[in-house]
Amino acid sequence: MHHHLIMPGLPKRQNHDGFDALFDQHEADITSPLLPTKSSARATMASNIKYIAPQMDPLAGSSTKAARQSPMRLMIQDAGVLLTMLPYLPNIFLPLKAKDSSDELYMNVQGARDMILQGWLMIMETSLLLMAPLALLILPGLVSMTAIALYSLTVYLVSWPMEGPDLTYSKMDDTTKAMAEKHRDERWLFVNGTATGHSGLQKNIDRISKTFGRAIIGIHNKTYGLPADILECLVQRSFAYKTQDVRVAYSYVKAVLVDPTVKKVVLIGHSQGGIIVSLVLDELFAELPTSCMSKLEIYTFGSAASHFSNPLVSSTTEEHSPVSPTSAPAVHFDIPSQPKHVISHIEHYANEHDMVPRWGVLHCIQDTLNNRYAGSVFVRMGASGHMFNQHYMNTMFPLPEKDAHWMSGSFLDNRVKMDEKLAMKRENMAMSNIGVMRREGGLEFGDRQVIQDGMGMMTGSSQTNANTIMTFARTNTGYLLAEEAQGKTVRELSRLWRYLGGRSPHTPTPFPTMGGEAQWLNGKNDKTQGLKQFTSIPSEENFLNGKSGKGQGGKHHRALTDLS
Repeated sequence: MHHHLIMPGLPKRQNHDGFDALFDQHEADITSPLLPTKSSARATMASNIKYIAPQMDPLAGSSTKAARQSPMRLMIQDAGVLLTMLPYLPNIFLPLKAKDSSDELYMNVQGARDMILQGWLMIMETSLLLMAPLALLILPGLVSMTAIALYSLTVYLVSWPMEGPDLTYSKMDDTTKAMAEKHRDERWLFVNGTATGHSGLQKNIDRISKTFGRAIIGIHNKTYGLPADILECLVQRSFAYKTQDVRVAYSYVKAVLVDPTVKKVVLIGHSQGGIIVSLVLDELFAELPTSCMSKLEIYTFGSAASHFSNPLVSSTTEEHSPVSPTSAPAVHFDIPSQPKHVISHIEHYANEHDMVPRWGVLHCIQDTLNNRYAGSVFVRMGASGHMFNQHYMNTMFPLPEKDAHWMSGSFLDNRVKMDEKLAMKRENMAMSNIGVMRREGGLEFGDRQVIQDGMGMMTGSSQTNANTIMTFARTNTGYLLAEEAQGKTVRELSRLWRYLGGRSPHTPTPFPTMGGEAQWLNGKNDKTQGLKQFTSIPSEENFLNGKSGKGQGGKHHRALTDLS
């Protein structure tokens, strides 16, 4: 007689495919709705996954580079770092072997067409970048500008066949549709990366849909060739420039977040899509209440983003100790044991030798310690490749019919390697920033302050020269999270895998809604009509009923942009 411990909140389904049998086998080892135990029956693999613990920063001392430097200087520095990454450029395509028609490098008619167009664009744009400065110096101004304009027009015309509607919908078979039916109160959105045409986006969202059993909305980040896309990344990162795809993503994500019938919004970004997601979050944090933003979960793959914000929702309180004639007065900051952030789950996945995340998420966390970059990071050490389906999904979240051992002995069962020193450096740098700001702010009054955490780490001048000593308890910051993760598997630390096969993880209740805000969301407000219009967007029901015509994306986008 067999007994299975079923995870709470995961209803039993008919065995449509290999997902159920594999999950049932694994659920016998689970004793917690959140973290599975280490099972002796399931051997874990040797560690080749690096895990970077989330940045807790309980005093909010970190900040984005854009907040500290001028955009032009930031762009020059960014370009310099990018040039050092060029030796990794071939790794974007390696390994080349494509086994399935859903792989980006698979040779079919449409794939071959896109590759030819991308190759042509790369040659044209590289030559344009090399010749444009020379043309401006040698040719008369009007002639050189006309030549550059004609060249740019040619680039646009060559890339035009790869364009599609702003919004694209996943194609689902009956099995996937049956799974998606159970999650009508969720919205799953995907933003593609560089050098991805409409057909590539369709492949991506179909793959996500089949893997996680959800209807997926694809927000098309249009491509104009790899060099032009990289230049656009530089401008977006340095100037926070809102390109067309950022505006589309912003309008749609905001619409679903304020919709009271939507309980969860999962936003996935790949490559440049990580930059777009980051810029959208910056806008939404400034506009929407916590009760709306807390619906979000963020997952990125090979992210090129330079920062990720996630504000704190827990506050600190101060206690002043009595003044002693022999010591400086102390201010003790009482910080919750685990500081809470608005978005509970942000995860980044990267291949170590992929050029894009080396310039993006990995550089901006490992080499820029005082940068704000929220979320945990899983890095496949020694791995290369940047294609979303071929190099990320196939290796991290393979389909059961493609890999019979995906639930054991796979990426998920690798024990992670922790970089505890990096976690400590990031937390100390954030604390140091607070010390610098407070000291500089108090110079006018001669107030020399020292910050000391619960582990004895100090920043600022020595304690004997201080007028004030500020202390906070480092009870569960990034360093201790890193220690706790040591020896665990990816499966124990990742949340995304719990959605495999249409499942859902056990989730806590979202942040409570304030009274006035609840009335507004329920329509008891003068702006009710505006809200109804704003949330009148393609719903998941359109997917399930097959109402997802190719031309609808542009219509919906026009309706949204008229309101924004």
